[in-house]
Order: sequence, then structure tokens, then C-alpha cells
Amino acid sequence: MPPTRTTRPRAAVVLSHSLKHELFGPADWADLADVTEVVAECEDSTALSVHPRRHEAEVLVTSWGMPRLTEQVLSDLPALRVVAYAAGSVRGLVSEAVWARDIVVVSAAEANNEPVAEYVYAQTVLALKDVHRRAHRIRTARELPTLDGIPGIYGQRVGLISFGSIARKVAARLRHLEAHVMAWDPHISPDALGRLSVEPVDELEDLFARSLVLSVHAPLIPGQTEKLITGELLRLLPHGATVINTARGAVMDEEALIDVLRERPDLYAVLDVTTREPLAPDSPLYALPNVMLTGHVAGTVSGERRAMGRLVIEELRRVADGALPLHAVSADSSLLRA
Repeated sequence: MPPTRTTRPRAAVVLSHSLKHELFGPADWADLADVTEVVAECEDSTALSVHPRRHEAEVLVTSWGMPRLTEQVLSDLPALRVVAYAAGSVRGLVSEAVWARDIVVVSAAEANNEPVAEYVYAQTVLALKDVHRRAHRIRTARELPTLDGIPGIYGQRVGLISFGSIARKVAARLRHLEAHVMAWDPHISPDALGRLSVEPVDELEDLFARSLVLSVHAPLIPGQTEKLITGELLRLLPHGATVINTARGAVMDEEALIDVLRERPDLYAVLDVTTREPLAPDSPLYALPNVMLTGHVAGTVSGERRAMGRLVIEELRRVADGALPLHAVSADSSLLRA
């Protein structure tokens, strides 16, 4: 039997009105109140900074829109020992002050990443069935193209750039397509990739040259991954290849991408993210026929976000019962993973 809960950790909840209801339904909110004592409920950090019970909060439940937890912000939360972040990457949230105080940071990235993996899987299927190009040709030429040259969905080569949580989920789904999955990630050992039936690729050039669909999952780390994907790499893609980016726009050299897509109408780009958001009104990406722009729909939307709320509740239930959370983030992993 689980240990008897004698006290509930006191919690401050900092969520906008809309996010609160997207993350927690009535039953979820009741569960959160069961595992914690909510002593402060605020729509933003400014309201929290003047809340009379902020000093009692041992747990901070928050999500997108929370400013960075600097030493100054943390000074208003002297009892804080757990941050439960109902969103994905904590890179923009945590600071060195968080780690210096040994505050446990829990991320709902695993739940947030599920819809992204589904999106990549769906776009991969569409790419291998040539749906993106065919839809454009049917609409513009008003005729039905032949089925010649369509690769089909089974047994094709799919490359993944970086192998964090989303890429792992994508690789698992691609097994249904009997795909030959390859990955480049300098932080993952070849043996670890091999155990997941993923071929490790040492050089990005090799990955680009062999991938009929290439999906980008690298985090944006200034000075390391900014413009990681160059025009030279994109030109190595095989005829008819598709590149999918659900990571960060700045990981790609966007100007080079535009040049390559103009040179290579056989290539196709599915971009859920761009360097500037929204794009400038005169961006060529709007007009290029071999580009699909989807505007951040890959991440969790609407009711999908309830899964993040449930993950946070279950993690806080473990904390309340004296157990370690399953989705704690370390200082190192917060920098390396999306």
C-alpha cells in the first residue's frame, strides 16, 4: 500500500485563466486540491509577487508565460522546493539560482511531446505518399497526376536530427511503417540507438544524403545549433525528399533553405516553426509551392493539454507521498533536450 499522506505540500498556481482550464478540467482541479493545499492562485507572476501567502508555497505549478525563475523571483518563494512545469522545455524557465537551491524541476514534456510525434508521423506518411506535391498539382493543373514515382510508406529511409524525447516517440511510431530509421545525435551512444533499432549516423552529411524524409528535433542552443542545417546539407537530400521541422526555426538557415527550395522544386519542406514568427509579410516561404507552413500546430493544443495537467498531478501525488518524481529534469538535460 502507498504511504499514508499526513500533510499536503502547499502550492502556488500561476496560470492564465485560459491555460488553467486547458490544463485542468473540474475533476483534475479537484485532484490537484487533493494532493496539494493551494495557498495562492494567480494569473501571472506579478500577482504572485504581492500575494500574502506566497512565502508559504513549497510547490509552484505553472506553464507557458511564466518568466524566468531568477534569484529575485525566487526570493519571494523561500519555501519553494518543487517546480511543476505543465509545458515542455524548461530551458527558458530555470536559471542557475534554481539549481543552486536544489529545487526539483518537473517537466510535462513527455505529455507535451506526444502530439508533436503524432504530427511528424502523419507528415511522414503524407510525404511518402506524395500527398503534399500531388495536392498542389491537382489544385493548380486541374488534372490527376499519375502514380509514377511515389515512394510509398513502407520500408523507406527516415532520418532524425537529434534523438530526444520527441524523436524517440517518432522512431517508435515509424516501426509500423517498417521504416529504416537513422539518427544523428552526438550525445547518444551508437549502442543506445542500436538497441532501439535505429541506425546511428556519425556525420550529418551522410544523414541528409540518405534520408527520403528528414525530421529536425535539435534544440536551439546559441552558438551550437543555430543555423545547424545549412544550404550545403539541404542540397544533399535525395530527389523527392521532404524535410520536416517541428523544433525551432533558427536551427535552419532559413535564407539558405529558401534558395535550395527554389533550386530544387523536387524537394518539399513542412515547417511548423520559422525563425521569425510570424514571418515577414514578404517572406518567399509564403509563395513557394514546395513549402507547407503550419504555424505551431504540432505542439499540444486545446484538449490535448489535459495530458500535461494529469502528468503534473501524478508527479505531485508522488511528491506528497514522499516518492521521487518520474519526470524531474536535471541541469544538464535541461540544456540538451527539447
